[in-house]
Amino acid sequence: MASLVITPRQTSGTTSNWMIDASLLSALSTETNIIANWLDELRRPSPTLVGRTEAPTLESRVFDALAGAKVLTSQVAMHLEQEFRNRLFRQLDSLHETDQWEEGDEPLDQSSFQTFLKAILTIKPERRPGLGLSQTGNLIAAWTTERDRLTIEFLPNDGVSWVLARYDDTDEPARYAGQTSVSQLVEGLAPHRPEHWFSHAGKNHEPSR
Repeated sequence: MASLVITPRQTSGTTSNWMIDASLLSALSTETNIIANWLDELRRPSPTLVGRTEAPTLESRVFDALAGAKVLTSQVAMHLEQEFRNRLFRQLDSLHETDQWEEGDEPLDQSSFQTFLKAILTIKPERRPGLGLSQTGNLIAAWTTERDRLTIEFLPNDGVSWVLARYDDTDEPARYAGQTSVSQLVEGLAPHRPEHWFSHAGKNHEPSR
């Protein structure tokens, strides 16, 4: 089977586009072309409100962040189960209840959310993660199996930072960490048996709603 090479092309702005040699398209399977289209869609800048003449309030920034995340999700909705989308939106709404926030907390960063969607489409986890927000607005996902925990922070521009802890017969866990791109996430986690967290076979505890 021919391999697919997708080359990032830097434009005059800060967003990269993906291009595929036209001569390859006829040789690619329909599914491969769909995946390439996902990446292209997620690379496009998310909608923003224009025409503001004053600094937006926290409430308006939260509204924009949630609306932008739901628009981005709608672009790949056909590839995500309805239950997953519904729960994802509930989690995002809960994370943006600002009465629990501390001064300086930021709403969801749209580039971080793009990275999250790409990672989910790449790893296709059977189990859904618990979600959190960093103070700067990066989305954080966590999977827990018994005492073992895998946490991934989704950075802007396709970066991911992960840390995991696995217990054996002692009370001291083995800890590992890494930082990579979405495209190399599966390879980076492979030595640590990620199915322990991502598959139902490894399920012992799933975060509550």
